[in-house]
Order: sequence, then C-alpha cells, then structure tokens
Amino acid sequence: MLKLNDSMFKFIPLNQHGISLIKNTNNGAHMFVCGTDTYNALCGYEPYPLKNKTLAIKNILEFLQYVDQLMTDNTTVIIPSKEISKVFTGQQYRAYIDILAELEIITRVPYGDGKFFEQGKRYCQYRIHNRYRLDTPGLVITDNFSAKKLSTDAKYPAKFEKAIRYTECDFVGAIKDEYDYYLNTGMNDNKLRKRLSRLLSLNKERSIKKGVKVNRVYTSFSNLSKVSRAHLHINGQQYHCIDIKNCQPLLLCYLLRSLGLEMDGNYLADCENAEIYYRFITKKKYPDKDSVKKPLYSAIYFDFKPHKKIAQKFKKLYPLTYNSIELLHSCDITMASKLQNLEASIFNCIVPKKSKYYFTLFDAIYFTHAADIADLKKQVEEKFAIYGIVPQIA
Repeated sequence: MLKLNDSMFKFIPLNQHGISLIKNTNNGAHMFVCGTDTYNALCGYEPYPLKNKTLAIKNILEFLQYVDQLMTDNTTVIIPSKEISKVFTGQQYRAYIDILAELEIITRVPYGDGKFFEQGKRYCQYRIHNRYRLDTPGLVITDNFSAKKLSTDAKYPAKFEKAIRYTECDFVGAIKDEYDYYLNTGMNDNKLRKRLSRLLSLNKERSIKKGVKVNRVYTSFSNLSKVSRAHLHINGQQYHCIDIKNCQPLLLCYLLRSLGLEMDGNYLADCENAEIYYRFITKKKYPDKDSVKKPLYSAIYFDFKPHKKIAQKFKKLYPLTYNSIELLHSCDITMASKLQNLEASIFNCIVPKKSKYYFTLFDAIYFTHAADIADLKKQVEEKFAIYGIVPQIA
C-alpha cells in the first residue's frame, strides 16, 4: 500500500490470492489495472509536474487505461493530442509524456518518413514498450469516486440514454470471471490488461456516439467482453439479450437481395441455419468457429484477399456469392461500411416497449423486461422478411 498526501492507493496482484482480496472491496471504489513493475516505477518516480503526487499518478493511470483500450497486436498506437490533454490538463501533458518515455512505458516515435505528425492529417504515434506490455498485471484501488456523466453526439431515446448512464457493474464479480477466463483460455497478460481496462473505464464518463464512417452506434459498453457484460445491471434488474446468429454473413444475403446480385442457395441456407462458420473449420488451423471468424472477415466480408486459402474455399463452396462479393469490393464504399450501415438501419430503430432501460450492441439488443423478447424477435424478423430471409435469433 502506498500512502501519499493523505490519500492512498492499494495495489493487489492479479493472482488467486489477490482475487480473493478484492471480494471485500467496495464496489464503488475506483480501480485501475496496472503492471506490477509499472506501478512500482510510478510510485518511486520524482519529481512529478504536480505537487500532489497522488493526483499525478492517478492522472497517469487514467491515461494508461485509455492507451490500453487502443492496443492491438501492434506495438504502436495513434493518440490525438486532445485525448492526452483531457487527462493531463494545460501544458503539463508534455511533461507527463516525457516521464512515460523515461520510465520506458510509451515513447513518441516518427512515421516511416521521419515525421512525427502532420497538422490536420495525422496524429502522433507512440510505441508501447515491452516492459509495459509484458508486465504482470495487478489492480490499483483508490476510494476516489465521481458521479457518472453522459456524453452524446445526438439525442437518443431516453430509455437508451438512461441505460448507458446509470447501469452499474458488479466489478468484483466481473474481475473474478475475467481472471478465470484468462486462466482457462491461456490468453496473455497484455490481453487481460486490455479487457480489464475496458471494464474499469466504466467508472469514467459514459458515452453514446455514431461511428465516423458508419452509422453504427457505439457506447461505453461496446468494447466490453461478453464475460464483463454479464455483470451489468440497473436498479436491481439484470439485462436480457437477443442477437442474430451469423449476423454479418446473413446481412450479406440482405445486401445482395436488395441490390439484385446473385447468391448461392446453399449460402443463404448456411446463413439462415447458422452453419456458415462451421464450413471452414479445420483440425489444425481453424479448430472451432471462433477461430474462423477473424480470417473469414479479413479475406471475404470486411476486406477481400482472394489469394488466401479461406477465400479460395469460400469461392469453391459459394461461387455465385463470391463473384458478387468481388464486385462489391471493387466499389468505392467498402464492404465493411455497407454491412455495418445495413446493420445500423435495422437495429438502431428497434425499441423494446415494456423495458425501462435498453441499449444496442451492433446486432444485439439488451433490455430489462423479459416480456419484450417475443416482440423484439418479431421486429427483427420483419426487417429480414422483406427479402425473404429468415434469421436465427438467440
């Protein structure tokens, strides 16, 4: 435990013993995920831009929580200066960035042409050091608490806005389940930290906004894992959920029918029966449907890579559909945008009648009253029935 300026942080390692300790943690406490060595380095550093060292460290933890959510398999992330200024107010943000570089956490690096940024064209990029990425994660707990605010880019239904703003989370239960999932699946520490950062960011300002290039609605819950979402609740009520199985492949059927393009009968049948992913399972490379999705989307649906074996197999199974996809990918508007905008046109206007709270998650709807299930399924089915398509709704 670190005591600074009459405030304190409590650091708990993420292991079986640590998980048992958080059971007694106040669920309203503010928590961050942070690597053990990173935490020790932050506590030992002097001097910070602020006299209040506790606040300075808290600012860095908030910033790293934001960075964690940007991370992919790459070691670099692009960060707009306005996002840095949100956490590190005034001109102090440059001093904080220098500290993070000195501690080998993140460092600003140039692009391939040697430039660091271009006004109005590209933001600075930062390399995330392996010392940070590979650090064994733990939890930093502080009692500081602030009321949740909601930021929106437009007016949304009141029941939707209230759900995003006032939904609570059983953080202790979610962290425990995320850790169990981490152990059972063998995921790396970096991915666990990313999942937990997304979870714990719910303690900050909540948001609802449409995508920059698509009409998808993104909320503070959009990036939560399925494991974490199971712990959301509001006013003592748990959420029910319906979604469409194999939704993006099925939306392609909708798109092709609406454009009058050719499609194989077996492709439609496989999508309606939720069997499309199973057609690409192999013993070695793609042993289950979850392992199939990413390569299939990157070679067929959201991008087109005809040289990939999975794309060649798709062509063999569904030649007419493949030819139509090839045509769609030759257009100026990407297939990803077409499918996601189509998805938005269906789900953005579906509202449960009896639930006091609800939110959408792309092709899924979360709501609080079980009596809405039948009507919501009917609304979705009617959307697809326009083109003679029968979705499987779970």
